[in-house]
Amino acid sequence: MFARIGTWQGSPDQLERWISRARELVKPSVQQDPGLKVAYWLVDREGGKGLIITIWESEEAMRASEQSRMQRQTATSAATGGKVTTDRYEVVDYLIM
Repeated sequence: MFARIGTWQGSPDQLERWISRARELVKPSVQQDPGLKVAYWLVDREGGKGLIITIWESEEAMRASEQSRMQRQTATSAATGGKVTTDRYEVVDYLIM
C-alpha cells in the first residue's frame, strides 16, 4: 500500500472554506479514483492547517491519480487562498483495532 498526504496551510477562515470544498467537491471526486482504499481529512482549526491522507492499493494506482490530484489541488488553492504541499509514502505497517 501507498499513502499520499496533502498538507493545506492558511488562515482559520480559509480553513473553513477548505473544509466545505473538501466535503462538497473534493470527496466526490476522490471517490472516483481507482485503487483508493481510504481517505481522511484532518484539521487543526487553531493553526489553520488541514491534511488529506489517502491510502492506495498500489503505487501504480496512486501515481495514476496524480493528474486528477493536481487539478483538485490547484482549484482548491485558488478557491481557498491556502498553500498546499503533497508528500508520498510507502506504507510499511499498520494496525486496525
